[in-house]
Amino acid sequence: MKYAIILLGTILLYAATPSVSTAHHSVFAEYDVNGSITISGVVTEVWFKSPHIRIFVEVTGEDGSKVTWNTHGHNPSILRRNGWARDTLQAGDKVTMSGDPTYNGTPKIFIRTITMEDGTILENKAGA
Repeated sequence: MKYAIILLGTILLYAATPSVSTAHHSVFAEYDVNGSITISGVVTEVWFKSPHIRIFVEVTGEDGSKVTWNTHGHNPSILRRNGWARDTLQAGDKVTMSGDPTYNGTPKIFIRTITMEDGTILENKAGA
C-alpha cells in the first residue's frame, strides 16, 4: 500500500509539472538557420531575462499594416560578455534586425545582428 501511495503521488506530481519538452528547445527546432530575413521597425518591448532575451519589434508593411515581431536572442549572461546591458535596447528605438526565420513563417526570428539607428551593430553570438 505504501508503494502505491508513493507511485500515485509521483504520477500526480509529474502530471502537474509542465513538460520538459515544452520548457526549452534547440534553435534548430524552430528556426531555419540556413535561411535569413531582415526586418526594420520600432522596439515596443524588451525582455532581458533568462532563458533567452526577447525583443518585440513593430514592423510596418508596405500597405501600412503593422505586425509585431517576436525576436529571440541568446541568454543575457552570454550577451553581457558581448557588451550588452539591460538598457542597451529600449522601447522606441528604431532598429534593423537580421536573423533566422521560423520554419512555419510566423513573425519571429532568432537574432543574428541588430543595427541601431546610429549605426551601432549588436551581435547575438555565443563564444565571443
